[in-house]
Amino acid sequence: ELFTLGEGHYTEHDVTEAARALTGWSYDRMSQDFVERPFFRDRGLKTIFGQTGDFDGADFLGMIVARPQAARFITAKLWQYFAGQMPSEELGAALAATFQQAGNDFKPLLRTMLLSEEFYSPTVIRNQVKSPVQWLVSSVRVLERPLPPPLVCEGLTRNLGQDLFVPPNVKGWDGGLSWITTNTLLARYNEAATLVWGDLAPAMGGKNAKRPYAGKAFARRLAQVGVGGADASKLFTEKERTDVEALIPALEKRLLQARMTPEQEKVLRQYLDGQQQLDDGAVLSAVRLVMSTPEYQLT
Repeated sequence: ELFTLGEGHYTEHDVTEAARALTGWSYDRMSQDFVERPFFRDRGLKTIFGQTGDFDGADFLGMIVARPQAARFITAKLWQYFAGQMPSEELGAALAATFQQAGNDFKPLLRTMLLSEEFYSPTVIRNQVKSPVQWLVSSVRVLERPLPPPLVCEGLTRNLGQDLFVPPNVKGWDGGLSWITTNTLLARYNEAATLVWGDLAPAMGGKNAKRPYAGKAFARRLAQVGVGGADASKLFTEKERTDVEALIPALEKRLLQARMTPEQEKVLRQYLDGQQQLDDGAVLSAVRLVMSTPEYQLT
């Protein structure tokens, strides 16, 4: 239901018979490896999807992927993951056909999907909210700085609503707009300052703030870890760092890959014009401001 067929494409009888087919499949608790225990396998006849036989787990998986609905469901989920929306009926059918013709190989499917005109339509471009992990990884890349230490990354992503390897349920995180709440949006703005300046205090809500996402011991350990900041000279040319007219389009290209709204550009110009000197500190502050726009949260 969650990963291959969706709702309504199997019966309760299929579920119970499939459970019999999966008997004997287990894992070693010490090594966490998959193991097959033949003496536990149910060797009786089972009827799954209208077919009868002495099916085992491998047979059952083969029967699932042979269902036309499996290709439609899997390709639609992939499209939704990358494009942020469900595919049209026509596109969904085409993706499913490509997947089936490739023998359920994902590489030809992804190539077709990422090279399709639909993938670059205005309704898809910059329509997906970055997950906390996407936000963190893409941010350190555009800032051309290394990831913070693992302990810090764990705290940052948890603060944004994604505790890695601890999803809320077997389906995983809902994603999309569910990533954005009043608290997590403010956390993104604060953590932008952390990545730009290398200061953990904003991301932790201030030096004296309570940290609801971690215990006191964890907070103390975070405070002792260095984060490191961005280097303006690596991000922009000397002219861009000393000329407002050159800096603004450079900020748009590096951080947004799109134009800011007129109001956003006006506010940014007011900030830059208000600086006594356009030095690297002012440039990094401008970077942080652009990272705090709604557009930066999208990909």
